[in-house]
Amino acid sequence: MSSEITAAKKSLRDQVFQARAEMPFDRRIAADEKITEAVLRHPAYQNAKQVFCYVSMPHEVSTRSLLSAVLKDGKTLGLPVCEPESCTMTFYRLDALSELKAGAFRIPVPPVSEDRVLLPDADTLMIVPMLAYDAAGYRLGAGGGYYDRYLAKYKIKTLGICYAECRQTQLPHDEYDQKLQSCVTEQKTEDFYG
Repeated sequence: MSSEITAAKKSLRDQVFQARAEMPFDRRIAADEKITEAVLRHPAYQNAKQVFCYVSMPHEVSTRSLLSAVLKDGKTLGLPVCEPESCTMTFYRLDALSELKAGAFRIPVPPVSEDRVLLPDADTLMIVPMLAYDAAGYRLGAGGGYYDRYLAKYKIKTLGICYAECRQTQLPHDEYDQKLQSCVTEQKTEDFYG
């Protein structure tokens, strides 16, 4: 990755973090609810038997209601466990929210065991976290490259969730950045094909 792209991404991350920190709490809660409802209505979610999601951090769109809905809908729920040494992640099955415990980067994770390892298949949807996205379907993540590495390895249906005000016309990207198939905000759903 060129130093110019790296610097541009870092600058944009700082701007988005600042904008999210200044977003009124009640507006964020309302946006989170609308985004969750839009995800649950999306055909990719409705047709999925297995959903890979994530446990949201304070700067991200909240996934708590979404995680509960996936379990209530009887779908298999997978959550990532990050391996900081290799910057890779593995998804493990979560059967109940009460199973979550602290993992790397203080992110809650599911129990880790061989019998809980999940691999994506044709019936899997991945809900992808992001700070921003653009008109072509590129996303700006937290900077670790975990999702881009995973999506380069596995071809999987993707649905990004983000706040509408974080949409950009064009993001800096390189050959390692993976495009999303769809993105949901509190205002609209966009599909990116081709």
